[in-house]
Amino acid sequence: MIINSRDLFFVRKIQVNFYFKKNKIVQSLFFLENMLFKTYAVKNEVFLSNIKLKWLYDQFTKSGQIDKSLSNLKPLLDNKKIKKYLINLLQDFSKVNNFSDKKNFIKTFKKFNSTFNKIIILTNEKFSTSCEFQILNFFYISKINEIKKYKEILFKTKKTVDIAESVFIDFFFKKCDFNFTKVSKFQYLFNLLKELIKR
Repeated sequence: MIINSRDLFFVRKIQVNFYFKKNKIVQSLFFLENMLFKTYAVKNEVFLSNIKLKWLYDQFTKSGQIDKSLSNLKPLLDNKKIKKYLINLLQDFSKVNNFSDKKNFIKTFKKFNSTFNKIIILTNEKFSTSCEFQILNFFYISKINEIKKYKEILFKTKKTVDIAESVFIDFFFKKCDFNFTKVSKFQYLFNLLKELIKR
């Protein structure tokens, strides 16, 4: 299985190249994350989003062949222990749909993040992704224009775990507006390189 770089968020692509070149399960998990944020996030149609998630849930729970479009998820689905957490991850994600209730949104997203990190731990990796980065990543990929409302709550303290994530968060809030100006990959990589040299 080769996951195309277009199927991963560029920060995740960097993390794969740094830490997970041989870990197909984590690569597959990052692919799922990108797919959920891009295709399954609730934008306008809650009902449509629920139908799509139900289809995905059915694909994960059936014993036969999965749809060809999900072939990159096979490493996750082939592991019985991980598959249980995967179902929980989908259930957690299905509750991440109310952006008006900040407290509840952060609470449900923290649960999603916790389950996500448990799957990584099951692959014997010591890496964990920060909830702050995942929330910013979620709004950025899904193009849901809500991140401005969460800036003060989420990013007043820096609890990021990985340098690739902390550099993205800093760069986003220093250089980008909140109308989905794309982050320049070149400038991001330049800033990441500067931080790596400092360390």
